[in-house]
Amino acid sequence: MPRRSPALLALAGLALTMTACGARVDSSLRSEAANQQLGRNATGGGSTGDGSTGGATTGSGSGTTGSGSSGSGTSTTGSGGSATGSTGSGTGSGSGSGTSGSGAPAPAGGNGGSTDVGVTGNSITVGLVADSSGPVPGLFRGAFVGAQAYFAKINSEGGVYGRQLKIDFGDSQLDCGQNKSATQTRVGRVFAFVGSFSLNDDCGEQVLAQHPEVPNVSNALGPKTAALPQTFSTAPLGNGWRTGPLAYYSKTYGSKWQHIGAIYAGVGTGPTVWSNTVKAINHSGGKVVHQESYGATDTDFTGAIIRMKSDGVQMTYINTTDGATTARFVNAAKAQNVNWPLIFGATAYDSNFLQQAGSNANGVINDQQFAMFFNSDEAAKVPVVKDFQKWMNYVNSDQTKDIFASYGWTSAMLFVDALKKAGAKATRKSLLTALKTFTNYNSGGMFAAANPAQKKPAVCWLIDKVVNGKFVRQSPSPSTGFYCNGASYFPSVG
Repeated sequence: MPRRSPALLALAGLALTMTACGARVDSSLRSEAANQQLGRNATGGGSTGDGSTGGATTGSGSGTTGSGSSGSGTSTTGSGGSATGSTGSGTGSGSGSGTSGSGAPAPAGGNGGSTDVGVTGNSITVGLVADSSGPVPGLFRGAFVGAQAYFAKINSEGGVYGRQLKIDFGDSQLDCGQNKSATQTRVGRVFAFVGSFSLNDDCGEQVLAQHPEVPNVSNALGPKTAALPQTFSTAPLGNGWRTGPLAYYSKTYGSKWQHIGAIYAGVGTGPTVWSNTVKAINHSGGKVVHQESYGATDTDFTGAIIRMKSDGVQMTYINTTDGATTARFVNAAKAQNVNWPLIFGATAYDSNFLQQAGSNANGVINDQQFAMFFNSDEAAKVPVVKDFQKWMNYVNSDQTKDIFASYGWTSAMLFVDALKKAGAKATRKSLLTALKTFTNYNSGGMFAAANPAQKKPAVCWLIDKVVNGKFVRQSPSPSTGFYCNGASYFPSVG
């Protein structure tokens, strides 16, 4: 896998942190992104504009580059045609129990044909807008490939009520105007937006706000987009932090929890994320004795480690980083012979971290609210992870199985579950009505259960540790799923 620059990884890491803990994207982060002229090709081929990428997608026809245009993604019903849905631990509405997703046959009386915009008797076309090319090529392309992979799975099973699912992809190119234009172009021709992921989604919000009838099943980053009544996210944002892991660390590490050191991203909403985290740490009885920000291009954390030593740090808890920055910090700590517990909130679970930290990764602890989606042993136990890995490989084996791909996959899953509930003759209105019933949804076990309908974040979690170069679940995490005993959020989300 090609190496990415610190600036690119900082942006991706911040987006991960924002969706993991409820931060919002502001203009400073967008400016930071726009300033990073990295000029590299995305893994697996990045889209150069709107167009068709793979058999599950339609577009305005200007074309794309990379393997998605005519390579491994040429058909959604090819070699995977015999695949069947697998049982999971919670995708239904209400209680959250159900399956990890399967198709639905057309009813005997027919599906009603063209019931609404973007719908025919044999297909439904949705829009997806993501940052794929532009200043940071391939940044969130995983969101598109993840959604495409889930649709490929469903299409191989006959689609939904006899209709194949297609994606009309729009490349927002890390640009406000492009995001708005891509949204405007599609709002009148797609049934809904599904799986969109862009740092500038609040620019497209101006279009969506004028069309409240158009569902948006996407993990929104901008506060305006997230607040839209038609937006439903599988990982809704909240301005705070989960308390369960913090209480665990307080009990496990005792007085060390009174001597915490941390770095945090100094760009965009990084400071806000960390400020909210510190409040939650204080609420748990902990104390941060050393904290300092880092910039998108900072790569050497030796000085930070030395200053932490001077301030009496006895452990670290860090949650506004990406895999590569986490690796650099851990490498610096090991070089300075520190023996603190090195703990991260969600951001260590990244293939970049394992590759760049090497043996220094061993012993690192990470808490997160998503399944271990690139682990082979997790796939053996969690059907949705197995499906995710299989269909990602089928659609585009070169695409990294990153968190953004899982966001695309789970958004597509929520859309399909709501579409089936809306009925064979689904309309935008009936889809919105169906989406409002999903108040306890865990994407078949891919994510901890959240409340998309009421925009409330998840509180359950799992903890893992790097053992012999591999992330391994740790107690009190269950063998599958998430730990929920006493789980809460600070400040309260109601």
